[in-house]
Amino acid sequence: MTSKAYDKFVADSMTKGGRPVPGRLQTALALLERLVECPSPSLADHLAESRQSLLSHETFGNRATERLGLGKLNKNHGRRSSNIQDWGQRLIDLAVQGGFTGKNPEPARNLQALLAATLTQVAHSDPLSVRVRGRTAQATVADILDQAQERGQAGLVGQYLVGAKLQLRFPERKIPVHTYNKGDRRSNSDLAARLADFQIAEAAIEVALGTPDAKHIDQVRDILDRDDTEVWLLVRQFRVESWRKELEVAIDGSDQRVVVAAIEAFVGQNITELGEFSAQGKSGQLKRLIETYNDVWAAQHAQPSLRIVIKP
Repeated sequence: MTSKAYDKFVADSMTKGGRPVPGRLQTALALLERLVECPSPSLADHLAESRQSLLSHETFGNRATERLGLGKLNKNHGRRSSNIQDWGQRLIDLAVQGGFTGKNPEPARNLQALLAATLTQVAHSDPLSVRVRGRTAQATVADILDQAQERGQAGLVGQYLVGAKLQLRFPERKIPVHTYNKGDRRSNSDLAARLADFQIAEAAIEVALGTPDAKHIDQVRDILDRDDTEVWLLVRQFRVESWRKELEVAIDGSDQRVVVAAIEAFVGQNITELGEFSAQGKSGQLKRLIETYNDVWAAQHAQPSLRIVIKP
């Protein structure tokens, strides 16, 4: 199959309003995954009874995205809006024309690689989109971070959200805008570098959204060498307990100058308080947070995928 044939397929079948549709791309990946396992050249053999979706749609979608190292842009792999009956046979025909058989899955895998590249491009060209109404500020922050995680950008987005929140919370202070992870202290003799992502008075605030790791544990130890400094380690809500347990072992008990907190609550609680616990106030403060994030922090990068927009 030529790249010209692939480009025409995407333009004709995977696009709406001039832009590729992520759900359709994900469904195409899932269909090809099933085709490799069940090599029938007829689309009818791959569709559910309703004819509107793929048999075991999520199962094959998960297999494809996991094997290709892709994040899911929607949780059902586009099952509800794929229009697979309109283009599925054409995709199978492309694979067959390229030489696909049950004993030769390579043409289907090559098609998947092209679709994955297109899907990744889409993921990095659209901003994060979040709903504000009818949910807590914590839930909104969690949604943003979940989307960023799927794009491999959770650490950067998390650090910048914290920076924006600190600027709103302490408008009289100038919160330095640092590039992600630039300037971390690398040794005790490196006195000019920052102890953590943010330093406010006697607090060192570090964002660590992954699993407990040696780099951050060593960083906590180094900060605690300073008698007057507190450590605020901000992690995902579902990792708070694992981080606490790791630190209890690493620093010989629970140090009274270490706070392990969920980033969702660290950002969300202040937003709710600044909004005076009203729905309208909370929405207004979330808008301010996102504007500050976009205009001050994400503005360092030319990537549209780092920006956040509020769904109407």
